[in-house]
Amino acid sequence: MKKLFSALSMVLLILLAGCGKDDSAQQSPEHSEAAESAALQKADPAGTYGKAISSGDTVLVSQILETPEAYQGRKVIISGDVVEVCQKRGCWIEVASDKPYQTITVKVNDGEIVFPLSARGSRAVVEGTVERIDLTAEQALKWKAHQAEEKGLPFDSTTVQGPLTIWRIRGLGAEIKG
Repeated sequence: MKKLFSALSMVLLILLAGCGKDDSAQQSPEHSEAAESAALQKADPAGTYGKAISSGDTVLVSQILETPEAYQGRKVIISGDVVEVCQKRGCWIEVASDKPYQTITVKVNDGEIVFPLSARGSRAVVEGTVERIDLTAEQALKWKAHQAEEKGLPFDSTTVQGPLTIWRIRGLGAEIKG
């Protein structure tokens, strides 16, 4: 039971630390806080972030969201408009689906790739691996509170019911058209 609790606590820490500051000794000068801040504030978002996109077919976001289990652990290429960018570190973007009111989050390793705030509204092609994150009810509550805080939105804890499964793409690279 202790091992299970420790594993679940680790998943939550990984999720919540997604936009935290990383002051580790492994951080190189080009990934300094000043460089990260400058990248976040970049006026023209056009460019390649992370690895170059490999050749291959694009998968519709709606297809991934309809049957995410079929894509779990698979590398995919998606395309869509950037509708949101992490305000703190540029460590994630939300990409619009081909269907209305659907988005998928693309999360990258903090500091390795920094998406500029100006990417919002731009077209993006993203490559990454579809991943599943299962949260307990308590973890889901903390996750939703964290999301609201990041976006500067009010949080109503009564809207979170039971466990939660998050499907997202662990981003390897992206091309953004300005």
